[in-house]
Amino acid sequence: MTETDLNIIYWFILGSFTLAAVIFASATLLNVVRLRNVRLSWKAGKVMGYPLFSTLFLLSAVVVGSIALHQGALAEIMAAGLYACVGGCWFTTSFYASKHFITDHGIVKNVNEPDQTVAWHQIRDFVEKEKKQHIHYIFIYRSEAYDETSDLIRLELEVPFRKKQAFQNLISHKLGRRIRCYIKDDNDINVEQFE
Repeated sequence: MTETDLNIIYWFILGSFTLAAVIFASATLLNVVRLRNVRLSWKAGKVMGYPLFSTLFLLSAVVVGSIALHQGALAEIMAAGLYACVGGCWFTTSFYASKHFITDHGIVKNVNEPDQTVAWHQIRDFVEKEKKQHIHYIFIYRSEAYDETSDLIRLELEVPFRKKQAFQNLISHKLGRRIRCYIKDDNDINVEQFE
């Protein structure tokens, strides 16, 4: 195989990955736009709320692109531009996929995975535990909301301290008729009801 053939294959693969990344990022953004009545949302990535690997990839592509731009090599500038596009799309997809959305209809832990979306009426119980950097919630729910024989599933959620009061108010409003865990005018869980 000649060097020209390898170049064609390289550009074809890079172009295909770029197109796939754009399509996937567009689908993720469409899922976010389709969410209705969002009450709360927060970043949940590993690096100050941002996704780790896509952030590193995007930064690397920008650095390599800057070096290629400084040297003035056209093929390397185009390749770095496509890598930066892939990195930007990967970052966008990862950022919104890791972001948690709390809507009037339920908890959306990942906009790209419907099985990580739980409607309020599916939740049977929850546990709240305060940790150093966040409040850890474990929600117990059934996949089939009205089928009492279906298996129980757990959904874990880390709520930042700055969202604690708003999240507790929303839980009280959405689950308060079925699950009575908060004492009125108090922020603590009524542990006595479980004994």
